[in-house]
Amino acid sequence: MSIYLMTALSLFELMLFAVNYYYGLPSHIFLTIIYIFIIFLTILAFITSAFLARASKGERRTLFFTVAFFSGFLLLSIFTVGQMVWLTNDFELKVGHFDYFVPVYLVALTPILGYFIWKTLREVSYFNVKHFLPAIIALPILIFSIYELVGIEFKDLSTFILLETLICDMAIILSLLTLTSAYMKTESAVYYESFLFYFILKYISDIAFLASFKGMLDFEYLIAVFTLSNIVLFTILYRFYTTEITLLSYHELDAERKRYAELYAQVNELQEILKLINRMLRHDILNKLQIISGYVETYRMTEKEELLDKIMKAVDESVAYIDKIRELEKIVSTRSEKLKPVNLRKVADEVAKSFNIAINIKGGCVAFADEAVYSVIENLLSNAIKHGKVDKVDILLSELEDECEIRVVDYGVGIPSEIRGQIFNESFRYGEAGGTGLGLYIVKKLVERYGGKIWVEDTKPHGATFVIRLKAARVKLDER
Repeated sequence: MSIYLMTALSLFELMLFAVNYYYGLPSHIFLTIIYIFIIFLTILAFITSAFLARASKGERRTLFFTVAFFSGFLLLSIFTVGQMVWLTNDFELKVGHFDYFVPVYLVALTPILGYFIWKTLREVSYFNVKHFLPAIIALPILIFSIYELVGIEFKDLSTFILLETLICDMAIILSLLTLTSAYMKTESAVYYESFLFYFILKYISDIAFLASFKGMLDFEYLIAVFTLSNIVLFTILYRFYTTEITLLSYHELDAERKRYAELYAQVNELQEILKLINRMLRHDILNKLQIISGYVETYRMTEKEELLDKIMKAVDESVAYIDKIRELEKIVSTRSEKLKPVNLRKVADEVAKSFNIAINIKGGCVAFADEAVYSVIENLLSNAIKHGKVDKVDILLSELEDECEIRVVDYGVGIPSEIRGQIFNESFRYGEAGGTGLGLYIVKKLVERYGGKIWVEDTKPHGATFVIRLKAARVKLDER
C-alpha cells in the first residue's frame, strides 16, 4: 500500500513539473502549488510520526519522537521560506529566501542524528567487522560527491550551515548503513533501510541546496529533489503506521538473555533446595520418628530409664532438623524480596545474646541483605561452638571499599585441610558432632543470594576464621 501511495504522490509531483516545463506556468502559480504540496506532505509526516511515537514504547517511541521533532521543525523551516517569498512579493525563489530556513533545518536534524549515533554506539559491541564495511565503502563516495562544493568560498552563514547539514547527513547515513548491515537478518532492518533511503535523498537534496546557493544548479531541480524526499518521508512513516514492525535492540536482547539465565539459575537453585527439604522430611525426620517409636516401644516393655535419654536426644535432633528446614524455607520465601541496608553490628549483637560463651564484637558495617542474615551469623557461631569446641569467639566487622567484611574467628581445633573444600557442601558431616550437615550449606546459599562470597582461613596459632564479603550499603551506622 505504501509503495502505491509513494508512486501516486511521485506521479503527481512529476505531473506538476511536466506541466510547468511544457506550458510555462507563472512562477507565483507554480511555486504556490509546489509549496502547498510540500507543506501538505510535511504536516502528514509530522502527524503520523507523532501518532507512532504515542503508540510505541522503548526505543521505537524514541525513534519516532525524534522523527516527529524533525518533521515539525522541517515544517517550520518551510514556513520561513514562504514568509520570505511573500515579504519580497516577487514570488521567485532566491538565495535570500533561505536565510531563516537553513538554521532551523540544521536544528531539526539534531535529535535524529543523536538517536542514530547513540543507537550505533550502544550496539557497537555486538557488531562484527563486516557490519562496518558498507559505511567504510560509502564514506569516500559521500566525500567525493561534495568534493567540488567543499572548495567554494563560504561568505554567508547560510552556505556554511548547509555544509554542516551535509556533514550531519553523512553521519546519519553511515550510522544507518552500519545498523542496516547489523540487523539485515531481522525484521528491524526495514526501519534502517527505509530511513537510509530517505536520508540518501535528503543528502542529494542538501547538495542541490548548496549548489543552488552558489549558482551551480537551477532552483527548480532543488525543489524537485526536496519534494521527492518529503514524499519518501511521509510514505515511510505511513508504512510503519499501518504495519506493526518490531524494533529490536541487541543490547536489550542481551540484557533479557542474562535475566532469563539468572532466573533459570534461581529456579534450579530453588528446585535443589525444595528437593533437599523434601528429602529431609521424608528420610531424615521420618527415620528419627521411627527411632523414637522404637525406643518408646522398648521402654514400654523394659522401662529402662536410659531409653528416655535416647528418646530425648532423638527429639532434639528432630527439632534441629526442623529448624534447618525453617532456615531453608527462608531462602525460598525471601528470594523475591529486595535487599536492603542492614546494620550487621546490630545483627551480631542480637544473635550473640542467645549464646552462653564470650563473644567479642568489634567494628561495624552496613551491607545489603535481609532478615535471613541472622541465620548466617547464628550458624557460624553454632559451628564454632559445636565443632571448634571453643569458649570464646571474635566477630570482626569492617568496610573495605565497596564491600562489607565479616570475620568470625574461633580459637578451637580448626578445620583439617583435607575437608576444607567440602564443608559448604549439602549434608556434609564430619566427626561425631556432625549434626545435620546443613548449617554451612545454608550460610553459603544465603551469602550467594546477597551477591557475596564466603571462605575459611586458619586462625593463628590454632582455630578457624570464616570470612564473608557482602556488598556495602552507603548508610551511616546510626541510621539503621
